Amino acid sequence: MFGYVTIYKPELKIKEYEAYKGVYCTLCKEMGKEYGLLSRFLLSYDGTFYVMYKLGLSKDNINVTNSRCTFNPCKKCMKITTESDVYKLASTITVVLAYFKLVDNLHDSNFFKKLLLYLIYPYFAILKNKAKKKYLEIFKIVEDGMKSQFEIEKSHNQSIDLSAHNTADILGKLFAHNEEDKERTYNFGYQLGRVVYFLDAFDDFEDDVKSSSFNPFIQYKNLLEEASHTINMSIGELVHILEQQKLYDFQPIIENVIYDGLNYQLEKIKNKHGGEKRE
Repeated sequence: MFGYVTIYKPELKIKEYEAYKGVYCTLCKEMGKEYGLLSRFLLSYDGTFYVMYKLGLSKDNINVTNSRCTFNPCKKCMKITTESDVYKLASTITVVLAYFKLVDNLHDSNFFKKLLLYLIYPYFAILKNKAKKKYLEIFKIVEDGMKSQFEIEKSHNQSIDLSAHNTADILGKLFAHNEEDKERTYNFGYQLGRVVYFLDAFDDFEDDVKSSSFNPFIQYKNLLEEASHTINMSIGELVHILEQQKLYDFQPIIENVIYDGLNYQLEKIKNKHGGEKRE
């Protein structure tokens, strides 16, 4: 999910932030168990949000215990566990998305960056094969969606909605996986996918123009205003969907990410492109 789905820390209470870190640390350990020590370097806050959202919708019991960081045993952390396989799912999704992100970068990078990526490709291929064996359904969701996304980008289709659809559809299906209310959870993931796709396109706009890579915002005459409007509309839809869902756990943290975190990411990108800085 590219690193845009994060908390806005100034608006979180200390206990909420500790719970957020607890899920992050537990996911880190689970990734180590499922895919080996080095896979932990792929850990992202996007995966953390996925776990919190799925746990938030669930009525399953959540166990909280004290633990220590694997990389820094002197550092105490919280371990938040459940009987469901949500951490395994999040680990697999993180690995598979990282693999296809690497493949995507191979298409768009210059010679020297491609050389580096080819050197690390075998390791990512091993992780991909492990993930495929563990959760074939998850792998196929991402693989099919990314293939369709590559075709859209190769055709340089300039439709804003069509360019975002495949990424949004991937997240929609991943968020709806194993959920009873598939329609609402799919719609939530779909809109989140649109926001993430547009934030990434806005963030990478100048680099994409220089490298002649596909970017859906290339058609906009006023990038700052029109891209911001597009993203704000998608965030608004996402908020509307979230307000219709009942969350049993982690509601303040999930709302913080959607209400504040995404807008914070948008403001950072706007500033990068010459927008007015907020004090």
